[in-house]
Amino acid sequence: MPRGWFITFEGGEGTGKSTQIVMLADYLRAAGWRVLVTREPGGTDVAEAARAVILDPGLQPDGLSELFLLEAARHDLVEKVIRPAIDRGEVVLCDRYADSSVVYQGMVRGVGVEKAVELNRIATDGLEPDLTLVLDLDHEAGVQRARKRNAEGDGSESRLDDEPATFHRQVREGFLRLADHHADRFRVIPAEGKPEKVFEKILAALPADLR
Repeated sequence: MPRGWFITFEGGEGTGKSTQIVMLADYLRAAGWRVLVTREPGGTDVAEAARAVILDPGLQPDGLSELFLLEAARHDLVEKVIRPAIDRGEVVLCDRYADSSVVYQGMVRGVGVEKAVELNRIATDGLEPDLTLVLDLDHEAGVQRARKRNAEGDGSESRLDDEPATFHRQVREGFLRLADHHADRFRVIPAEGKPEKVFEKILAALPADLR
């Protein structure tokens, strides 16, 4: 059976990752692909439990503690969900993956990029995406979007949304830096404007086999 595809969506808060994943999943399914949509942290019972701790506004783990929680969740998701789906020939769309840990914990929280990269390698057994789409948006606009979303929903991302503007600026800069360093895998997608217009840019960035 041919190997499937692994596509990850990255970017700061409120950049529209979840919306674009749904749109891409619908597009690929209509084209005949089997698609699995998942998220980080999350996607398994173990990973969802870790997510609840990581995003709890009442808890304040330091960067390294946060990273270890994420890596435990990541390992469980890769072994139970992502790798089996790829082996079945499916297209896996994941809302965040290891690159988020490099940016959020490695760069912004100060744990160190090399440490984050090494822990990612151990947790994933070296599984890297075929394509990483970074949705890029002015950090202040993104946070405004996220806060509006959470006010209308469950507020699950509120601990990150409440970080200062410098935090969100550094996150944006971190993803753009990664994209520069890994241009073979990353595609930066400007995320301003209507979702349909952003989705057109995503389609243009897909490998020819998936268009």
